[in-house]
Amino acid sequence: MKRRRKSKLHPLVKALLVLVIVFAGVRLVSLQLQINDLQQQCEELDKEIKHKELANKELKESLDEGVTDEAIAKIARDVLGYASPGERIFIDSSEQ
Repeated sequence: MKRRRKSKLHPLVKALLVLVIVFAGVRLVSLQLQINDLQQQCEELDKEIKHKELANKELKESLDEGVTDEAIAKIARDVLGYASPGERIFIDSSEQ
């Protein structure tokens, strides 16, 4: 019958192996956290890109339409505060 030989590792080698395994585990967890953060940033940037593309599309449509009387009236009313002849503008001060 053959005797099974026990492998005796030096205690220093055992300690070194444990340290390497612990370091690898900590590093793995750290990298996984970084990956999750970067994926979240990527999703936020994708949403921002879609929002900007929609805004660009609206601006292109506005350019294609050109300057219309309605657009001029809207700018005069909303931005400049003008009113049509005989029109009264009331400002609701409760919202401010």
